[in-house]
Parts: sequence; structure tokens; C-alpha cells
Amino acid sequence: MIAPLPPLLLRGDCLVELARIPDGSVDSVVCDPPYGLEFMGKAWDKYTPLDFELWCAKWAAECYRILKPGGHLLAFGGSRTWHRLAAGIEDAGFEIRDSIAWLYSQGFPKSMNVSKAIDKAAGAQREVVGRLRGAHNGSVVGLGEAPSMASEYDATAAATDAAREWEGWGTALKPAFEPVVVARKPLGEKTVAANVLAHGTGALSIDATRIGTEGGTRAIPRGTTGKTRMSTNFAMQEADTVAAGGRWPANVVLDESQAVALDEQSGTTKSKRVTGRRTGKADATSYGAFAGQDEVTMGHDDMGGASRFFYVAPIDELEERFIYGAKAPKSERPVVDGVAHPTVKSLKVMRWLCRLVTPPGGVVVDPFAGSGTTLEAAYLEGFESIGVEMTPEYWPLIAARIERVTR
Repeated sequence: MIAPLPPLLLRGDCLVELARIPDGSVDSVVCDPPYGLEFMGKAWDKYTPLDFELWCAKWAAECYRILKPGGHLLAFGGSRTWHRLAAGIEDAGFEIRDSIAWLYSQGFPKSMNVSKAIDKAAGAQREVVGRLRGAHNGSVVGLGEAPSMASEYDATAAATDAAREWEGWGTALKPAFEPVVVARKPLGEKTVAANVLAHGTGALSIDATRIGTEGGTRAIPRGTTGKTRMSTNFAMQEADTVAAGGRWPANVVLDESQAVALDEQSGTTKSKRVTGRRTGKADATSYGAFAGQDEVTMGHDDMGGASRFFYVAPIDELEERFIYGAKAPKSERPVVDGVAHPTVKSLKVMRWLCRLVTPPGGVVVDPFAGSGTTLEAAYLEGFESIGVEMTPEYWPLIAARIERVTR
């Protein structure tokens, strides 16, 4: 693979900087915009719900303009606000094609203890009944982050009857997934086939994002000469060939710990072996129309836990420098490797997403570059990329990412 040009960083507001990119000149947009949740008190993540949706429509309209016909936009959203994100993207002219759920295990609930709140409101002093270790203050832990287990705190008992009645009640679930909106600019040609030939966009790169290395789509029966199968519209079609390189990509992505938990619950399962035989029955199908045709049993002929059906994104040592826990003060952080951005995404997930929607040699744009994960991911996948970031304190992180993959 010929190395692409180094990523280009545009410093400033995306609504201003995207205007510098020519119409219809990029192949995909892969981004992680603010979620409108005031995450960790960041000013760039503070909106009213309607303002957030209107703002999403504005930047999505710029993405629409610079994308080629049929180009895809992938945008992470928050579980409480992604409906506004999707609506804004759709209002900008995009077709909402699907959504992807990224499941992870390291979120921490921002939940109020209702029992404690009742005692506090009543002015009642709770009895200390022991000591516990770990995070307890209900702070949100971002994606790829984990609560500190170093601190200890008091375990207390309810002081009032009302508090005892509401012991065990809270106000939030543990965050364990982030949705990704999958949108596409309308085709410029009448068909997908014509569009990909004319513009190189409009389709998903299925084979480049298959799950695992075995268990591809299989329909041809082993040991027979049959080459046809029944489709849902009762038409005889050529059977799918064996697809090496893994299963069809799903719209669920797991981290390693979620995959382990899923496998523990599912146990080991086995897919059917692909088989085929000549029926010889006069009434093999409705009205006997396909009597004597080959019967094909679809299967993958493999076994394992249920996680094998989904893409699993592990975290390697190289990425750990960019997946941080609680923010440290600037005085305690190195100039480059110290945390400056609270919502860093997994490099492997971003590489998978870039591959999914970008043709070979294509250009990826990220209007919210943050720490530069998408830019690094695109470069490693052989794509050129353009990132936009308005926060000066994040620029050194982006420079570090670019430098480490291009040196």
C-alpha cells in the first residue's frame, strides 16, 4: 500500500473551516461531535435540545456539500440526544440508512441515590455501617475510561422510614453503548451501481469490514453440483459463493469485555454445516414449480461464543496513551501525552468505520478532530484525511498522533 498524504488539520470552527473544502470533493465523513450533554462541564458540549438539533443540521449541511454523491456520514451520538443528532443530519438532506451500536463496559452511571437524597432533605444524619472502596460519587466516566478504585468511602444506612422505603433506587442506568448514525448523501445517479462507477461512493465496503477471519457467507452445498437457491420472492438465483475472511459485518460493535460477557451468557454454539441434496419431490415447492431442485442448507460450519457474530475492538498498548481516566490538572500532565480531551474513541473502532464507508484511496473528513483518532485511523487504512478542531489545547494531541504514524 502506498502511504497516503499526511492528515491535514484545519484549526478553527468547523462551520468556518469546512467552507474551505470544495463541493463534492470528499468520500466520507467519520466523526464524534459533541453530544449536547455538557460533558465534564465543557462549554462546547452545552446546548438546549432544539439548539443542538439545529446546530447539527448546520454542520451536517456543510458535510453534505463537500461529500460526493452517495458519500456516507458516520456520527457518534449520546444515548439521550442522538435522536436530535439524527434529525439534524436528516434535515440537512441526508438519508438515514442505519445505526451502529458500540457496546462497551467501562461506563459509570451518573445516578443519584434517592434514599440519601431523602435523608439529606430531611436533615437526618445517616449511620456509618462500614467502609467501601471504589468510585461512589456518581460522576460520569467517559468512553474508554474507568473509575478509580483507590478511594474509600463510608457505607451508610438509611436514617428515616421514607429513606428506607426508597433504598436501592437511583436515577440513571450504567452507560454501556454509544450509537453511530449511518447516513448517506443521496445518489447522483439512478442506481447504486451507476453511482459507484461515476463517483466511487454509495456502497459499504463489506469485505473490508467482515467479522473475524472465518465463517463467511456460504450457500453452495458441499459435494453437490447445485448452483441455485430459493430466494424470498420464489425466483431461482445463483447461489452465494463462499466468502473468505469472516462474517457479514453487523451493526453492533463490542469491546473485549463485552464480548467476554456475551460469550459467558451464550455458551458455545455451533453453526450448521452447509449441505445440499436433490429432493426429487414433485411438490417440493409451491405448485411443484421447483420440483427436483437442490435444497440448500445455509450455514457457516463453525462454533464458538455469540461474540463471533460481531466486530470486537480490543485496546492495544499503543492506544492506551490516548484512552484516559479522570482528568488531571495541567501541572500534572506531560505536554503531549497528558489528557486534554475527555471523549477519546478507540483507534480500532475508528479504523473499522473508516474502512466501512471509504473507497480505496478516498478522502475522510472529521469536523470534530478532538485528539485526532479519526485522522490516525484514516492514515493507517491508506486514506487521506482532513480534520477540523477549534480547541487549541487539543492541537498538540493531534500533532502527536500524526507524527507517530508518519515519521
